[in-house]
Amino acid sequence: MMISKEEKFKLILLGHSEAGVGLMTDLINESFGISQFDVVKNVDLPDCYFVPSLYDIHYFSDREYDFEANKPFMVQFGVQQSHIRFILFQHFNELGGISQEDYIPVRHRLSYVAPSASYQEGVLIEPQAVVSSFSRLGFGVSVKRSASVGHHASLGDFVSINPAAVLSGYVEVGEGSEIGSGAVISNNVKIGKRSLIGAGSVVTKDIPDGVIAYGNPCKVVKENSIWKDV
Repeated sequence: MMISKEEKFKLILLGHSEAGVGLMTDLINESFGISQFDVVKNVDLPDCYFVPSLYDIHYFSDREYDFEANKPFMVQFGVQQSHIRFILFQHFNELGGISQEDYIPVRHRLSYVAPSASYQEGVLIEPQAVVSSFSRLGFGVSVKRSASVGHHASLGDFVSINPAAVLSGYVEVGEGSEIGSGAVISNNVKIGKRSLIGAGSVVTKDIPDGVIAYGNPCKVVKENSIWKDV
């Protein structure tokens, strides 16, 4: 994605966690050359550590930030978890009028995305990640380092594919679901909305909405209560 000279001046991160801010500042700097960031916090937590010689980072509360004055600048999420990204999108859409079109997709140069694959705004595709032919990634999807998304896969909004997970061909993952590190999803399997697949699981059958499932073979264990109040 091309961004204008004005947009290159800085980028806004919405929400913050140590992992999220640290990861996004490095990836955005490598991808776009941006070194100035505004981090807008929706909760009163300590500022995250950063290296002053690398980046110029300013922290703001969501109530004090001037969203209108900063409309020219693109945004991304400053957190990693699917349900938190969902909450933050709703919050900043209502508070600051931030829409999906304002979020920049971040694709690291050492990732591979097939020419026939597609992704929406706000995605994060980390180094060594693979997105195969005719796959579709929804808004705010995160494909972590060394994860592989197979051909003709469909990932709903806010899905997280964690490091080294492997999705085979024609896999469907519903909105807000997370696939744990090193999990393997077999061909044609459907993962429901807002479910969590545990790390290292081998999934050979469909998984319903709103559950935590893990194991080899992967089985439903309990309700995914983290989404209960969202």
